[in-house]
Amino acid sequence: MPKPKRPPRYGNKSYEEVLRNNELFGNDPVWLGPRGRDYSSWLDDPKPYQIANLYPDPNSSYWLGQFNLPKDATLILTGRFPFCRFTEFALYRPDPLGSFTATLEALTDDEIEPDEGSVNPFVPGNPRLTANRNYTIRIVAKNAPAHDKDREPNTLYAGTQGQLQMLLRVYLPDAGRDATGDAGLPGYEGIAADGTRLSAEEVRTHWNQPMSEGIKSGMTVDQWKQLRDAPDNDPAMTPESIPARTPPVMERFFNSKYNFVGVFKTPEVRATIPAQVETGFGGSSNITYVLSWVSRAFGEILVLRGKMPKYPDTFAGGTGKGLETMADWEARYWSIVISEAPPSGLSNDGLSDFQVPLDDDGNYTIVVSREEDRPANATEADGVAWMEWSPRGEGLDDPSNRPDFGMLVIRYQHTNPDWRQSPTKVVEPGTEEAVMGPYFPRGRYMDKATFEAEGLKV
Repeated sequence: MPKPKRPPRYGNKSYEEVLRNNELFGNDPVWLGPRGRDYSSWLDDPKPYQIANLYPDPNSSYWLGQFNLPKDATLILTGRFPFCRFTEFALYRPDPLGSFTATLEALTDDEIEPDEGSVNPFVPGNPRLTANRNYTIRIVAKNAPAHDKDREPNTLYAGTQGQLQMLLRVYLPDAGRDATGDAGLPGYEGIAADGTRLSAEEVRTHWNQPMSEGIKSGMTVDQWKQLRDAPDNDPAMTPESIPARTPPVMERFFNSKYNFVGVFKTPEVRATIPAQVETGFGGSSNITYVLSWVSRAFGEILVLRGKMPKYPDTFAGGTGKGLETMADWEARYWSIVISEAPPSGLSNDGLSDFQVPLDDDGNYTIVVSREEDRPANATEADGVAWMEWSPRGEGLDDPSNRPDFGMLVIRYQHTNPDWRQSPTKVVEPGTEEAVMGPYFPRGRYMDKATFEAEGLKV
C-alpha cells in the first residue's frame, strides 16, 4: 500500500483514517466519494471521481451526485449537522468540458433551518456539541422564485433542465470525528411530480446517473503548453518562470480568462479582459480565492506574511473535543495550498488556519520550500509555518515540465459581510492590497541562509 511521505500535521487526517473513511463512505451509489487530496494521494486505486484535481486542501472532503430530476419532482435529503468547521450543499450543471459549472443554488450550514426540536450548531452563540442536530433539505426541479422573499426555507431550486450535480462539502471535522463529522451521509427519497413517493432504491433506479468518469482538469497539457509558450506573452517574463513575477503578485480570482490566460499577457492586453467575478475550481459563491503564480527561479524559499482573519477555532476547543459554542468570524475557514499547474490541479501541501502560528497581533509567517531547503528555524516553535513545494513543479508528464513552478491558492471561505477588509470586497483588479490592508498576503523570495540568520526579522 502507498505510504505517506511524512507524518500528517496536527489536525490532518492520518493514512489510517483515509482508508477507514473510504471504506465507510466510499460505496454509496448516490453520494460518490469521498473526494479530496488525501484520497487521491494515498488510496491504492482511487476511483476517477476521487482524483482531487481542483486544488483542494488536506482538511476538506467532498461527496458528489449526479441526477436527472424530472420537472416538478423533489429530492428530499435528511441528515444531521456534522461536527465540523463548515459544510454546504450546492448545485452544479455539467458543462461541455466535463467540469462543474456552479449555479447560485447553495445552502450554507448556518442558513439551514433545523428540524423541530433540533439546533443548528453553526449559528453564532448556539451549542456546537448538541445531540439534537437534524435537518431536512429539498431539491426541487423548478426555477427559483424571482424574489428571495418567495423562496421556501431549506430549498434548492434545480431548474427544469433535468440533469444536475449536487455537492456536499465537509471541512475540518472536529478532533476524533470521521470525514463526515460523525454525521454520516444524508439519506434521500423522492417525490414525483404527481405526488408519488419514491424510496431511496427507487431514487437510485430512476433518477440517479452514476459518474463513470472523473472531473476533468481545468486545462489539458497541450492547452497549458500553448498558453505558456505563446509568442505574444509578456516579454518581461522569462520562459523558465512565466507567469510568475518577483515580488510575487497576489490577486483575487475573478475568472479563468482573466486569471489563467491574462496573467501571461502584458498589462495592457490583460486590462482588456473583463474581470467579472465567476466561481472557479468547482467552488461556490461562498468562497473567495487569492492566487499567486510563483517560481523557485527567483529564490529557493518563498516567505509569506499577512494577518489571519478571525475564525472560530472549532477543532479541539477547551476540552479537546471541539468548540462548545459557535463563535463569530471574519472568515469561517481559511487555508493555503501550494499546487501544480492546471493540467494536474493537484495540491502538494497545505495549511488550515488553526495550523498556522500567529504573533500577538494575529500575523503569520509561512515559508514555502523544498524539504532540503527548509530553514532550521521554519518551525512552529519559532512562530513559522512551513509548506513543501512540490518536487514535481508543474506536475506534467511531459519533457517540458518545469520543476520550479508553483501556484498558491488561498481560500477565504464564508466571509462575514461586515468584515470591511475581506477579499470579497475587492471588485477591481489591482486593489487587493488597498482593500485588504494588513490581511493582504505579501510574498518575498530569499535564500535559506538569509532566513536562518534573521528569521522573523527578515
